[in-house]
Amino acid sequence: MTNLMNIVTPQTLSSDTVDRYRSEGFVHIPRVLSAEEVAAYLADAQEQLERQQKLSWDTEGDGNVMDWVAEPEAKSALMRRLALHPGITGIAEKLAGRPLRMFKTELLRKRITGGTITPLHTDDPAFPVAGSDVTLTAWVALVDVPVERGCMTFIPGSQVWPEGTDAPFGEPFEARPELRWWPRVTVPLRAGDCTFHHSRIVHMAGANETDTARISLATVYMDAAATYHPAPAGSEPTYQDEVVGIEPGQPLDTDRYPRVGLSS
Repeated sequence: MTNLMNIVTPQTLSSDTVDRYRSEGFVHIPRVLSAEEVAAYLADAQEQLERQQKLSWDTEGDGNVMDWVAEPEAKSALMRRLALHPGITGIAEKLAGRPLRMFKTELLRKRITGGTITPLHTDDPAFPVAGSDVTLTAWVALVDVPVERGCMTFIPGSQVWPEGTDAPFGEPFEARPELRWWPRVTVPLRAGDCTFHHSRIVHMAGANETDTARISLATVYMDAAATYHPAPAGSEPTYQDEVVGIEPGQPLDTDRYPRVGLSS
């Protein structure tokens, strides 16, 4: 049996961890899931990755970055339970310092062959969300993710952008060349661990060089009071095509974006 005393919960999350997240823009939380939970979620994830339609990110000449099932929580009760897991969402709310809603989920896989790195990028431009600056992603490892399996690397503090500077699509060094010289932190995870990262932090992931697929669930949470803010016409595509029945400037407060965490 799993020793539940080792599981990190919102109640046991230290104030130092919260401070570190707010300063550096990311944090690694070990053991947010028990071994039994990991086994159940992984089995369901593997079934979805085999059965459901997948999207793919491929780069010319380098191969596949990753493939994924979009909105797995709408296709599986277990994936919805993981996306709304009270331990994970409760930690997310403590890190953000306010109530949150779930914006979206993706069930991610880095293949064992023909893969390449996930290039340095920020997530923020893809989210058609306006409001306070608290959008963050919980990235839950469902298998062990050592460096060789494509764990993530972050540039600490890069979530704080100079006034008047927007986090860009594509190459972040073009917007902020000084970041090229900032230290980077690579974060290997055990199955059941989680990282939380701010939507504006610059990050990447390595290629999978092992014989085991890298499988994880990434869930994006946003300020519960956030409003819909579509990108200008002609800009690069974002997730705004998934927003239905909400006009620009209106709150994202439908059943599609449920309240999460201990205070929900």
